[in-house]
Amino acid sequence: MDRKKLNLLMWPFALLLLNSLWVAISDNAAPHEINDFEHDIEERTITLAGVFGQDKPMPSVFEVEFKGLSVDEGAVEWKIFDNKNQIVAQWAGDLSDEDAGWEGELEPGTYRFQTTADSGIITKQILYIQPFSSYAFEGHLALSMMLFIVAFAETFVRKKGGEYLAKKNTKNAQVTEKAPFSQKKPGMPEYDDLPPEDDPWRTPKGL
Repeated sequence: MDRKKLNLLMWPFALLLLNSLWVAISDNAAPHEINDFEHDIEERTITLAGVFGQDKPMPSVFEVEFKGLSVDEGAVEWKIFDNKNQIVAQWAGDLSDEDAGWEGELEPGTYRFQTTADSGIITKQILYIQPFSSYAFEGHLALSMMLFIVAFAETFVRKKGGEYLAKKNTKNAQVTEKAPFSQKKPGMPEYDDLPPEDDPWRTPKGL
């Protein structure tokens, strides 16, 4: 397989590889632990940072599990407040309820998590944020454009470099044909003609 065909196969493979890596990155979720079964229920405040300072909403999943230590039933509730003390998500129910979580979007900012439960009930709460998922399309577009630019630049440099080397080799070959021997350079004493009396091949005196 020649180099040209190899390049034609390499660039689509590189495009597929880059976009596959970006899919894995954008789908990755960052966990924020709010409460766990090892500690008492607390009110927690967390700050969510945007990607490159942007304020685009980020996909969020709030996983909640309640467990009774000494009771089989009881009231449980949680609320999420933003930095303006406005409720952005909430849920209330009974200990026996299975789906107590929430899924939606949160903008970058500060949030307060408030959980209440009857005595003898503990909870495990984890907030998962996908900061890059909101920029999935932009990431695919940017990576594809960068790869096309690199491919074009590589082809251009290789073509121009080949032309330059070919021209240089041709020029060197022409110079070698016209001047197979080195020319005498003025100002260099080792190339100057010796005077007759200093000629090492002169006829010895007296002969």
